[in-house]
Amino acid sequence: MIDLTGKVAVITGASRGLGAGLAERFLERGLNVAACARHRPELAGDAGRVLTQAADVTDADAMEQLCAAAAERFGQVDLWINNAGLLAPIGPLRDNDPAELALNIQVNVVGVFNGSRAFIRHLHARGGDGVLLNISSGAARNAYAGWSAYCAGKAAVDRLSESIALEEADHGLRVHAVAPGIIDTDMQTMIRNSRPEQFPRVQKFLDLKAKDAFSSPGFVADRLLELAFDPAAADTPVLTTLPLEHA
Repeated sequence: MIDLTGKVAVITGASRGLGAGLAERFLERGLNVAACARHRPELAGDAGRVLTQAADVTDADAMEQLCAAAAERFGQVDLWINNAGLLAPIGPLRDNDPAELALNIQVNVVGVFNGSRAFIRHLHARGGDGVLLNISSGAARNAYAGWSAYCAGKAAVDRLSESIALEEADHGLRVHAVAPGIIDTDMQTMIRNSRPEQFPRVQKFLDLKAKDAFSSPGFVADRLLELAFDPAAADTPVLTTLPLEHA
């Protein structure tokens, strides 16, 4: 394994699910971690290597403050992961609540914009290289009936990431929109609780649960660290999909 001791990662949406799993594994691998969520994450580990904040990704100032706090505590930020995301609303667009759709786009798209902007500005101020990983989804690249908001938002994350990669190619930033595979989080529970008339493909996800055919957060964390820091991954396309743990 690559020695990652002292590398600094910021993770949004880290109070539970994939974000919490990433933070835990990153700490095990020797990184310093700054983590945020709407409710302050609780992370075990050496207090000198952990920074947690309650911060809303839809607030641009909050993302700037998170980045500044991480840089002040740890010296700089090497890796930023925009992980915070929402699935709802689920169901045909004709039945969706416009307020729910607006919140989905605020978190899944504007939140990625805000986090990316804060990190890019940090890199320009300090100079040097950095890696931006935006958590995307297979739903960005293949539409699902009943997930119009989620599919649209994640597709926007893909295009946003590609645009950033073009803009920052000469400034030391590498960008990837990463479809991490299927991980058994609260989002998966929400999917499995959907009615077929809301989400016609629900049986696929019930079958995955029955087979326990999920990638673990630790497995995803290690693949993301390889993508970010292994020189062999430097030419990986902006849009990338992680392998499944049990393929």
